[in-house]
Amino acid sequence: MTTLRLGTIGTSWITEQFIEAAVKSGKYTLEAVYSRTEEKAKQFKDKFNAVKAYADWDAFLKDPAIDVVYIASPNSLHFEQAKAVLRHQKHAIVEKPIVTSLPHFDELVNLAKEQNKVVVEAARHIYEPNFMKVSKLIQQMPKVYGASLTYSKYSSRYDNVLNGEVPAIFSTEFDGGAANDLGIYVVYAAIHWFGKPNSVHAFTQKIRTGVDGKGTAILRYDEFDVMLHFSKINTSIHQSEVYGSDYTLVLDEITGLSEAHKMDARTKELQAVPLEEPSENPLIWEAKAFADIITSMDTPDSKNTMDKWWSLSKQVHEVLEEIKEQSN
Repeated sequence: MTTLRLGTIGTSWITEQFIEAAVKSGKYTLEAVYSRTEEKAKQFKDKFNAVKAYADWDAFLKDPAIDVVYIASPNSLHFEQAKAVLRHQKHAIVEKPIVTSLPHFDELVNLAKEQNKVVVEAARHIYEPNFMKVSKLIQQMPKVYGASLTYSKYSSRYDNVLNGEVPAIFSTEFDGGAANDLGIYVVYAAIHWFGKPNSVHAFTQKIRTGVDGKGTAILRYDEFDVMLHFSKINTSIHQSEVYGSDYTLVLDEITGLSEAHKMDARTKELQAVPLEEPSENPLIWEAKAFADIITSMDTPDSKNTMDKWWSLSKQVHEVLEEIKEQSN
């Protein structure tokens, strides 16, 4: 089995979680970490037993021992960094959102094809076994009447905003905001389950820093609507629901899905859907999926899968662009 030599950009908790998942999967070894400061790079290297630590961007990119780079920098940096990684003949796994401007998406995909490399958006929930099981249930529904999908979680960084600061995730400079951070999850779920909508109608609430703190979007399809709720300034315990003619599918979460029930449309009787126990590290599934694609990328099956991933991601970003344009 080919083991991929991993490099990482960023030293936040999500980078830590991906490193742990990647190493645990047995499909990666941690080769190098990059941070803008030598001190942080060295601390990260020591914490995760990386081979090298870099604070020199060019030296990091030119390291021939790195096969694939995981990018978890502020949102506005993703595109340029992914482009540089691809140009240096390395695969790129980019935290969502992979881009914050729609034309950049095609540019990255075209560059990846030219370089014969993989570039992929780390939207982790669509690779989770429970999400896949629910997806099959939805496909089997004889009639869909709509859905309501929610991901609203109060961000600890919003406390900083209330104290007068501007953290990156709430900064216009770094393309922060609720749609790019949490809204993208519900958009992915909607398009994965129902396809691209005919139209998008979005309403967002701006906060002091100028970004959207929360939002609602209505996706219109031929025969039904899907309501999306997303927020980083409040928490909702409202479950997500998919409405069918015979039953409503009730989901405890969109990401990290652990409980699902069929509620009879007439009697309201609940029937549990058997699901797997969630993994301790929710990024394990995407880490495995990306490694499998990279190590078999020249096969017809992998190329077909990659084309499907790119098509889904592009449709997601087309909807996100609509939401953000209407917000502005």
